[in-house]
Amino acid sequence: MSVESATRFLTVAAQDHIIREKFSAANSPEEFLKISNQLGYCFTIAELKQLIRESSQDVGVRRSTGVWKWLRNVNWLERANETSRDEGEQEVAEA
Repeated sequence: MSVESATRFLTVAAQDHIIREKFSAANSPEEFLKISNQLGYCFTIAELKQLIRESSQDVGVRRSTGVWKWLRNVNWLERANETSRDEGEQEVAEA
């Protein structure tokens, strides 16, 4: 299990809509990992989330194509920007 494998996965998923379609039926992290393992990728959900968080930190606007659009539709995957937005709202409420 490795971040390197998750990086390879995201690189391929960004280029290949067929790969992204295979994952559209995954409704849980377990199903997602099962499909990724069948395709030869070996990473944990924590490693995938870490990579997504690190990769998206400096991205202000994401294109409406490719892997970012797809990741927004992964219904069980927490988004780093949603977490920071929620924290910002909490800080404003406390002020």
